[in-house]
Amino acid sequence: MQKIFFIFIIIGFSIPIISFLIEYIPNPSIYQERKETMKNEFENIKPPVNSKEISKTITSKVTQIWIGSKYSVDMQKEEIEKYYKKELSEKGWVYEKTSKEGELKFKKNSFLFTLKAEKNNFRIGFYYDGDGPNF
Repeated sequence: MQKIFFIFIIIGFSIPIISFLIEYIPNPSIYQERKETMKNEFENIKPPVNSKEISKTITSKVTQIWIGSKYSVDMQKEEIEKYYKKELSEKGWVYEKTSKEGELKFKKNSFLFTLKAEKNNFRIGFYYDGDGPNF
């Protein structure tokens, strides 16, 4: 019984690794291209004019990057949300939903943009949310 369990564990871990290698070996630059596309897409989304960036974090993994920024701005929460709904829709992003914590989520192709606004500050996040390896 232990041998069968051990075999299932090995197979469970092997499948994602093998699928990653099948995609990566013939085209080793595939994930670098995704990362560059993500950076360009993120930089194309402009914050409100008088915003001041407080912090920015870029976490790079094998297949993607996560980008997060925090800003201060002299705007109310509703004004910030309205600005981003307009800015993102003009660039082809689609509003998906608002989480119960008040975070707005937008999607474009396999990318996810999040916005958490409060009075006079907001934070944004940018992630890959598509098929395939995501680590």
